[in-house]
Amino acid sequence: MGAYLNFKITDISILKEKDEIFVNGGWRKIETTYDDRLRILDGTTSYSRDYVENIAHLIEGYKKYIPKIRFDGAVCDIEAYVLDGGTLIYLETIGQESMVKSVTSVLMQGRVRMNEHSVDASFGYFDINKAGNRRKMISLNDGLAHAILYHSPSISDTNFSVLVGRNKEELLTSFSAWLEKSQPLPYPKELTKVIYTKLQDKEKLNELTSLNIEAIKVNLSLLEDECHDLQEIILEVCRENGLIDPNAEPLKQKASLPNSPLLTEKQVQRIYDTLANMPKTYELDGVDVKPVGLKLFTSSMTWYVVEADVGGSDDEFEGSQAQTFGYVKNEADEWCSEWGYINVDEVVRCGAEMDLHFDDMYIDTNGKVDILNNLIKKAA
Repeated sequence: MGAYLNFKITDISILKEKDEIFVNGGWRKIETTYDDRLRILDGTTSYSRDYVENIAHLIEGYKKYIPKIRFDGAVCDIEAYVLDGGTLIYLETIGQESMVKSVTSVLMQGRVRMNEHSVDASFGYFDINKAGNRRKMISLNDGLAHAILYHSPSISDTNFSVLVGRNKEELLTSFSAWLEKSQPLPYPKELTKVIYTKLQDKEKLNELTSLNIEAIKVNLSLLEDECHDLQEIILEVCRENGLIDPNAEPLKQKASLPNSPLLTEKQVQRIYDTLANMPKTYELDGVDVKPVGLKLFTSSMTWYVVEADVGGSDDEFEGSQAQTFGYVKNEADEWCSEWGYINVDEVVRCGAEMDLHFDDMYIDTNGKVDILNNLIKKAA
């Protein structure tokens, strides 16, 4: 399968696997070795195992291999493709406009088979993503058209996982743009290639099967936990190049907000912003009349929080609420009310709300809540 363009070769660097060269009166096919070198596959014994670079001076002609893609009688040339496993995620094809439309329209629908016909490609069997396929088509002269088909969630969206480039340099440029967009940690731009190589060594970037285009797949675990793993690798590169303190640590992941059945994420965030600005645990120890920094309530319970610990350096997450302290009032049975430690995460998950109009209020040792002057008079 495939087609050939026959012309004289002037630079052996353009040779690829499945191309043919004319040597010693015959055409010889080219294969790629395990170490990515090119050698002659067919021919006489004297040439059958030779590397192409060793006989470059003997090459008299060159046939460029051009793979094809077919559907229901329509045939197009494949200029480039990328396979993720056995799934086609990128395709460039050229041919008569009607044929290009016919082939790519089927693939756009996430199909490789329609009615009695199947899409057939020179690179063998493949699958296609069932949704998210996009197409860009340009009409050329003489009724020809060029089309690019790609899987948008893989290549072009915010959390894309595949980077492509016409060559290694362009691929590195794509990686640099991805790195800039994907994580908040500043890094020296001159070390982008070193970071790229480090990620490859750690199998966080994997080469995909492709033709006439470079493609790598990013392990999206790098983007988890606010890019913690990615930041660790960047710090490792910076340490190795003497740019930062050897003991520098990556940024901690921020503690996630609890899910509330009643409140929006913004409303929950307001609760934790309030806690962050309150007196810390034990700061009000011995104070009989304490300011109430936060009031949370449900139909049966009320929590008056007076101290809040925003966590320490040993916490796994930044901003963890290690503990809060306050008065817990049982609205149905006041005898069950008491001072104690409060797990605000659990209170929010149980549907508690924040009293937005509760301001400048105090609480005494008996759990009585009022303005400061009234509580002082009662105490006197």
